[in-house]
Amino acid sequence: MDKHEDNPPRSIDQAEEKPVSDKKQQKRKRNRSKSALNWKWALKAALLSIFISVLLTLLSTEVLEKLNLVAAFIILIIFIIINIFFDILAISITKADIKPFHSMSARRLKVGYMGVYLINNAEKMNNIFADVIGDIAGVVSGATGTAIIIKLFTSPDSEFTANLIITSLIAGLTVGGKALGKSIGMKYSYNFVYGAAKVLSLFSKRKTNEKKEIK
Repeated sequence: MDKHEDNPPRSIDQAEEKPVSDKKQQKRKRNRSKSALNWKWALKAALLSIFISVLLTLLSTEVLEKLNLVAAFIILIIFIIINIFFDILAISITKADIKPFHSMSARRLKVGYMGVYLINNAEKMNNIFADVIGDIAGVVSGATGTAIIIKLFTSPDSEFTANLIITSLIAGLTVGGKALGKSIGMKYSYNFVYGAAKVLSLFSKRKTNEKKEIK
């Protein structure tokens, strides 16, 4: 009797079992490394946010004491707008289609490379723009509101009431602006990502064919 008859060939399921298990192990390793990177990035983002928030709060307090009320209100509005804008940008990066930017990067355009980078790193960009920059802008706008209250009122009773009103207005404007901005960011995601990629590409040293495209 032939030796091969004693050892019948493995079934298709048995043949595919090893590659499938290898793929699962590789996927688990990637997930573990990604989880470790997320923890590292979260720690870096937290420390950076704390440092910048403390620094800007101290600076804004010192600067605002020397400014008049009109300038203080302008600074307050600017930081509320910054908070809302970067939240919109974070949503746009999360929702944007990567295909147009792949097309641009295939033509060696800086904006295409940068757009692909932003979208591929959407989680990290969302954290930077919405959490780090947004929260810092929120802290500074809160400090600005406090400085305005101190300038306007001297008695404790009136100061408490004014503090309640102004902080409520800041929170209302910020939350309302972000709520409106979400739909804008989702609708015009390409435009926002393209704009951000265009600005960031100005600082890129990558060699491209942009001069040829312009000609």
